[in-house]
Amino acid sequence: MTGPDNQRTTANAMRWFYFFTGLGISVWAITVPYTKIRFHLDDGTLGLMLLAGGVGGVVCMPFSGMAVARFGSRTTLFICSGLVGLMMPVLTIVPNPSSFVVAVFIYGWLFGVQDVALNAQAAVIEVRSGRLLMSGFHACYSLGSLAVAVVTSVLLRFGVYNAACAGLCGAAGAAVLLTQGRRLLPKSLDLPSEAKRFEVPNRATLVLGLCCFVCFLTEGAATDWSTIFLHFSRGMSLSSAALGYAAFAVSMTATRLGGDRVAMHLGQVRVMQLSCVLAVAGFGLIIFLPFGIAGILGFGLVGLGTGNLAPLVLSAAARVPGMSANHSVPAVMGLGYAGFLVGPPIIGLVASHASLSVSFGLNAALLAAIFFAARAVRA
Repeated sequence: MTGPDNQRTTANAMRWFYFFTGLGISVWAITVPYTKIRFHLDDGTLGLMLLAGGVGGVVCMPFSGMAVARFGSRTTLFICSGLVGLMMPVLTIVPNPSSFVVAVFIYGWLFGVQDVALNAQAAVIEVRSGRLLMSGFHACYSLGSLAVAVVTSVLLRFGVYNAACAGLCGAAGAAVLLTQGRRLLPKSLDLPSEAKRFEVPNRATLVLGLCCFVCFLTEGAATDWSTIFLHFSRGMSLSSAALGYAAFAVSMTATRLGGDRVAMHLGQVRVMQLSCVLAVAGFGLIIFLPFGIAGILGFGLVGLGTGNLAPLVLSAAARVPGMSANHSVPAVMGLGYAGFLVGPPIIGLVASHASLSVSFGLNAALLAAIFFAARAVRA
C-alpha cells in the first residue's frame, strides 16, 4: 500500500482530480461575463450576485473539516466533485438573476467542501511521500483551467453555446471520478486528528490563512474580472479579452510545473517573496498601461507570480507546529477559499464606486503585504 508504485498511482490520481477542479473554475470564469451580458448587469450588481457564492463557500467551511474527519477526504471529495460537475451546466441555463444567485450559492457551498477535501487528500499524499508535491498538483489544476479556456474559446467562435461547453466539462469530470476515485487514499490513512473535533487556530495557522486569503483573492480576481476588465475597460472583443485569463492560466501552469524543484533549490521563503514581486509588477502593467496587449501581458505576469504562492502556503499548513494537520489544513484552506469567493465580489463593489483599476491596485497592495509574511512558509 505504501510502495513507490502505489505512491505514484495515488499521486497521479490526485493530479487528475486537480485537473477536474481546474475545469470547474474555468467554466465559472467563462460563465461570469456571459451572465453579465445576458442579464444586463452593472459591476456592482454582478458583484453582489457573486457574493452568494462566497457566502455559500464560507458557510460550508466549519462543516468541511467535520465532513473530512467523519467520512474521509476521499469519500468527501468524490461526492462533492460529482455534484459540482452536475452544477456546471446549471449555472449557464438558469432563467433569471434570482435563480442564478441560488445556483451560485449551491455551487459555492459544494466547491468549498470539495476544495477542502482535495487539499486535505493532497496534504496526506505529500506527507507520506516525504517530498514537495503541492505545486505539481496545482499545476494540474491550472492545466485543467487552461484546457477549458482554450477549448471553450474555440468552440464559442464556432457558435457552440456556453451551456453545451459547460456540459462537456461536467462529462469530463464524471470520467475522472469513475476512473480515478478508487486510487485515492482511504480514510484510515488521512492525517491524524488527535481525537479533537475542533481546535482553535494558533498564530502560525492564522498567518498562513491570511496569506492564503490573499493568494486566492488574486486568483479569483483574475478568474472573475480579467475578461470583464479587458472587454469593458480596454475595448477588446470578448473572444480576445478571454486571452487575459488564458495568459494568466498559462503562466500559472508553467510556474507550477517546476515549482517544487525551484522551491527545494532556492528555498520556500525566497520563492514566495519573488512571487509577490512578480505579481505586483503584473498588476502595475494592467493598471497603468491603457492597452489591451499590456493587460494580457500583465495578467500573464500575475499568473507567473501567484502560481507558487498557494501551493507553498498549503504545504506549510500541513506542518504547523502545535496544531494537528487535520485541523490546520482546513483552517488555512477555509480562509483561502473565503478570499477566492468573497474577494471578487468586493472587487466588483469597489469598481462600482471607483474603477476596476483601483480594485486591482488594492489587490496589489495586499500582495505586497504578504511579502513580509513569507517566513511563515519556512519548512
